[in-house]
Amino acid sequence: MTTPAAVRTVLVVDDHRIFAQMLAASLDAEPDLRTVATAHEARTALELAALHRPDLVVTDARLADGDGVALARRLVDELSAAVVVVLTAFADAGLVERAARAGASAVLAKDGDLPGLLAVLRSARRGAFEVGPGLDAPAPSVEDRLAALGLTPEDGALLRLLAAGMDTEGLARELDVSPQRARAHVDRIADVLGVRGAADVVAEAVGQGLVRIGRG
Repeated sequence: MTTPAAVRTVLVVDDHRIFAQMLAASLDAEPDLRTVATAHEARTALELAALHRPDLVVTDARLADGDGVALARRLVDELSAAVVVVLTAFADAGLVERAARAGASAVLAKDGDLPGLLAVLRSARRGAFEVGPGLDAPAPSVEDRLAALGLTPEDGALLRLLAAGMDTEGLARELDVSPQRARAHVDRIADVLGVRGAADVVAEAVGQGLVRIGRG
């Protein structure tokens, strides 16, 4: 039987069999979602995912034979179009950040309500990331903070050199530019940060979490 285009297929992964069965039944009661399989361990999940090529995977963060976030990364890598949603029973900001880095599209609390999960399953897309109620969103990366200020990765590299104690002459040698150009680069970053001089650039960058003092 062919699946209507409007229906999104789902693989449910949870080592609590009753929970997996109840979630699958709830999804099957929706007109636009259909569970193609349930798995109770990461190994079986990978096998079933390869067999069924689901549109969506809902996985617990902790599985009897492994880490649900590591499974999410494998699924994102191996299924070119699948969206992975991670459920967790623990309000762990570190787990949320790992899930985001793994390519998951959402992390939701396992004790949340079904309408909230259904809404996420309908809206989730690859490349986007959503954090459900009761969970802390991951802190933005240094790259994200730089970009929000209009600074480039190259600006970030220069900030790290300044924070390591390098002067203008050292910057010029390291960047293979003239001292005047190195100084202009520092001045431009200073303008963006709203300060003057290399010392204030470093202090402001440290205060904003863009760099750390020293080479560590």
